[in-house]
Amino acid sequence: MRLLLALLVIAAAPLRAWDAGGHQIVDAIAYAHLNPKAKQAVDQLAAQLHSSHGAYDAITIGCWMDDIRNDPTLADYGRFKSWHYIDIPLDARDPTPDFQPGTDTDVHGNAVQGLKRALVVLKGGTDPYVRDQATALALIEHLVGDIHQPLHCATKYFFSHGERRDDKGGNDEFVVNGAPGDTKFNLHAFWDTAYRASFDDGSGNVVLDSRVDPAPIARAIDHAEITPARLEVNFDAWARESNALARDVVYPGITATDNAKFCRLGSAYVVQSHDLARRQLALAGLRLAALLNETLGGEIPPPVTR
Repeated sequence: MRLLLALLVIAAAPLRAWDAGGHQIVDAIAYAHLNPKAKQAVDQLAAQLHSSHGAYDAITIGCWMDDIRNDPTLADYGRFKSWHYIDIPLDARDPTPDFQPGTDTDVHGNAVQGLKRALVVLKGGTDPYVRDQATALALIEHLVGDIHQPLHCATKYFFSHGERRDDKGGNDEFVVNGAPGDTKFNLHAFWDTAYRASFDDGSGNVVLDSRVDPAPIARAIDHAEITPARLEVNFDAWARESNALARDVVYPGITATDNAKFCRLGSAYVVQSHDLARRQLALAGLRLAALLNETLGGEIPPPVTR
């Protein structure tokens, strides 16, 4: 797996995704739950996309959206930038994004709109911006993961100098790691890697495991909780679930510094975030599998109980 450095030394530049390891964990969990027909289709479609490292596969295809954002040598460089997230406010009085997909041919849109457009193409339809089923699969495998990261579906609005602003999904909420003057990173970046984060009580630093075994993450959620209704494909509901986690868990748990310019993450917060992030990765993988089995595997979805 492509994983980051062991210590959480994260640049302040905006990030809008689980890290590469997180996306591959989602894809691996999904792939393990696909029926044979869906597996064959995913294998064939993933291999149609290439990077500088060669063809993608069923596990790495979820990294394609980040690769085309970061690698100017790729043909699709710069596309789909705003599709990585949806800025749902924490307060109902703040601006609410449109969940319904448009038909524009440029990059405008958000994660929920992008998922709806990509699913049309994966089912055999057409879209002016999603050119084929391989691209649609890459978008879906990435974006299902993205909307289960709480800060992909939330932004905090505030007024500054009489203007309404937002924190860009936690990208403008900066965390002090360790003693004053030590490394600073943004809250969104922490949540991208929270599934492998721990807290060093001695130094007060957040640290990251450099390698993560996907198997415990696949077991992080009690499958008894996964009712047919929870697996029903409902991008709007999935995004709103993540928004509720941001509102109820992500933001209330951070502690402001004395000057209120930065915040800190305590031991209890890091442990809670680690466990929640793993549950979200597992849930994303199971939901992705249900979507792909229904769309590519010819599997009749389970009856929904309400």
